[in-house]
Amino acid sequence: MRKLAIYAAGILLAAGLATSAHADLAPLEIEGATTLDADGVIELVTSTPSLVILDNRSQGDYDAGHIEGAVRLIDTDIASEADIVAHAAKDDPVLFYCNGLSCGRAANAVIKAVGYGYSDVYYYALGMEEWKERGLPLVSN
Repeated sequence: MRKLAIYAAGILLAAGLATSAHADLAPLEIEGATTLDADGVIELVTSTPSLVILDNRSQGDYDAGHIEGAVRLIDTDIASEADIVAHAAKDDPVLFYCNGLSCGRAANAVIKAVGYGYSDVYYYALGMEEWKERGLPLVSN
């Protein structure tokens, strides 16, 4: 009976850890923003010349390869509305991305932008993980 209890506790612990790890993923959708996949990003970039693309990753990740035209603005550097306004007006279409759902930086930046009143916000939730898997082009510094 004791072995069964230990086994059951181990299963519950493993399930709890799996749930915790999953809970740490960024949301796939954020209220006030439009979530796009890679095809949606390509369509948006080609059809929206005024689009501002904000890469929310570290300097090293950005330098290693980013979407053409993207400006680096890591989420932790967004302390106020002025930090985004330096790159995009509130009515500009703005696309945010990072390394994907396990990164969460783009989600943080999108939540801040929506909270500051940005109304044309796009969220590439799958980010560089999907972009690289698909072999899509990157610009390196």
